[in-house]
Amino acid sequence: MDEGRTRWGRTALVALPGLGLVAAMTAAMANSLLAASFAVAGVPIQLKSDDVSGSGFAGVVSARAGQGVTYAGFTTAELSGLCAATTPEVLGVPFTLKITAGDADPKTREISASGLLLDAKQLSGNAEFDQLKLGVAKGSLDQGPAEVRGETGTSNFGLQAERARIGSLDADALSAAIGGTFKLDNLQLSVSPGATRC
Repeated sequence: MDEGRTRWGRTALVALPGLGLVAAMTAAMANSLLAASFAVAGVPIQLKSDDVSGSGFAGVVSARAGQGVTYAGFTTAELSGLCAATTPEVLGVPFTLKITAGDADPKTREISASGLLLDAKQLSGNAEFDQLKLGVAKGSLDQGPAEVRGETGTSNFGLQAERARIGSLDADALSAAIGGTFKLDNLQLSVSPGATRC
């Protein structure tokens, strides 16, 4: 065997069972046969949605990977469209894993979840809040997911709202999670070489 060469035949044989499992799970999720939760941690992720609306919103300033982030979430949330893209490296080569779901109609919310959490480095969108409170001490938060309210090592600044809506959400995060069980209509999953965004 020559040094510095990759045995692609062996690599394919090792990868095929894993790819087959991913394909089977994707098909099941696309046909609503598999209830799914979504979580990514340890690698930066971009999350986009045409519209996110939910109850019990809270956010605190936190620290992740040596930088300040806004740790925020909804107790319950509904999303109109979803695109998530993350770019891990495999043997030093970047690959983009992209998941999309939903349709192009911002008035329909195809995805609902019992929790949505983000460690957001940057977040943009058009926001509306109901009963917004700013400058709430972190120990006094009574809205939002328990994970946000119980966050430690944060500043003493928090915000909360009974309900919130964010249109054209575009977030760069260090981690993201959509909890509970939810249905993913029109699911598509792709893996491509290089770094691309939603």
